[in-house]
Amino acid sequence: MKRILLVLIFPVIFAICSFNKDSSELENKPFAIVQLFTSQGCSSCPSADILLEKVEKEYGGKNVFVLSYHVDYWNRLGWKDVFSKKEFSDIQYRYSTKFGGSSVYTPQAVVNGDVHFVGSSEAKMEDNLSRFLKINPENTIALSEIKKTGNQITFSYKTEGDISRKDLKIALAIEKKETSIKRGENSGRKLSSVNIVVEQLKNSLTESSGTMSIKIPELVEKGDQLILIGFVQSQNFVITAATQQKI
Repeated sequence: MKRILLVLIFPVIFAICSFNKDSSELENKPFAIVQLFTSQGCSSCPSADILLEKVEKEYGGKNVFVLSYHVDYWNRLGWKDVFSKKEFSDIQYRYSTKFGGSSVYTPQAVVNGDVHFVGSSEAKMEDNLSRFLKINPENTIALSEIKKTGNQITFSYKTEGDISRKDLKIALAIEKKETSIKRGENSGRKLSSVNIVVEQLKNSLTESSGTMSIKIPELVEKGDQLILIGFVQSQNFVITAATQQKI
């Protein structure tokens, strides 16, 4: 009788252990991260915002991560983008220098920090995602022990692979938001964006693991669903690992 009970119980224990697999486990799988530089004041941007949302839906669970960075240089056209930051414009200008240019444009999509194109081009988006999802990453990264206390989020990170001359960047984003535009080129439209970056941190990687915290800015409203997206980026802006966790 004891043998029968052990035989019956063991599969149940195994099933429970399998179900409770650590969500912070590092996975060395091909990935793609799309950074879209966009603006609510740009008439060409809504089609790129729609494409980014389509990518998020169609590539769900396929190691594809998307981020919307709202730049501030179109605010002079009559509408101040509520999510815009000079910091995000500066990030785009640094990419411009990498790609050999001196100017920036919207909508611009950058994939894995290595290639850029007009963010509304579905053909180029598909081609680049397909290409990067066949390349094994140099690093892996995982986020765990995420805790929200007031307007602070603390978390732990762990990386594998060569981290010399690389940074860990953490983006805090609102999963989805609609905004009614009252002035400017998109006046009268209701625009929707996904994974809107509201804060980003940079940490030079000297250790393969550690803890960090990020502040939730005041523009985040009650009911906004937040997400953390972490990525490892080299000095020449190539992204070598990425992950995300809902909060």
